[in-house]
Amino acid sequence: MNTTLKQKFDRDGYVLAEKTFSEKEISNMRDLVYKQYEMDKQKGLTFQLPHLPTKAKYAKGDLLSKELLHSILLDERILTIARSVLGSNNIVYFGDSSYQLGTGLRGFHRDCLDRTDLSAPDWQTEYNLIRVGIYLQNHKNYSGGLKVKIASHVNADGKSVFVDNEVGDVVTWSLKTIHSGNAVRLKMFPNFSIDKGEGRIPSFMKKEEPTERISLFMTFGLKGFHLDRYIKEYELKREDTVAHLKASKYSKEALELAKNRNVEVLKLFPEQDS
Repeated sequence: MNTTLKQKFDRDGYVLAEKTFSEKEISNMRDLVYKQYEMDKQKGLTFQLPHLPTKAKYAKGDLLSKELLHSILLDERILTIARSVLGSNNIVYFGDSSYQLGTGLRGFHRDCLDRTDLSAPDWQTEYNLIRVGIYLQNHKNYSGGLKVKIASHVNADGKSVFVDNEVGDVVTWSLKTIHSGNAVRLKMFPNFSIDKGEGRIPSFMKKEEPTERISLFMTFGLKGFHLDRYIKEYELKREDTVAHLKASKYSKEALELAKNRNVEVLKLFPEQDS
């Protein structure tokens, strides 16, 4: 485990693991995502959100259920980051992961259950649910990346900063950290964070990505109160998360790889058995 990653994560609520993957590996991941999307399209799993002003493309079913992508979720480097940040080798995966093509929604928010009430249960004991993000393009110089509010995993708010990820970097944040995806960088002032009204900025003022935005997200946790509560009150209560989980069919190969890499996989519905 990497103690430096944990120290930075505990202090700031997020951490950037630089150069985790090579540029060649990221290029290969992009190819795999495109191929997986076509496979998912043939299965009727792909969808868009027509009522929202975005062009993002999604697929039902988590990464562990994807023939071409489950090895990314279970890559030893990803697992090392998760174990380091969580401070334990005994990490749990429960079906919360996805991939996305194109520019999606933006706006600051938390992903935990208790997003505004700092006297609620999420804030009373050590929290141990994290999200890992791999962005398959450069966001140090272009729009489309992540913004976070520093130390907002322990405070009501914090300073807004860009996560300056380059190709091959991996970012991890607490579900309690205030963050916003698809961040806009301005051509004239690329490091100036606009926290409200990004959607109204005309395209000629933005530093747009030269390649299509592709991102992969995965959530890990430790057994205990927070994981149990998150599953019960979020994963099993929302119509979209239930549909996502039920569309996740786990192959013997994927489950065996998870077992070999000491990742406990929680199957929340019988439909997840392939």
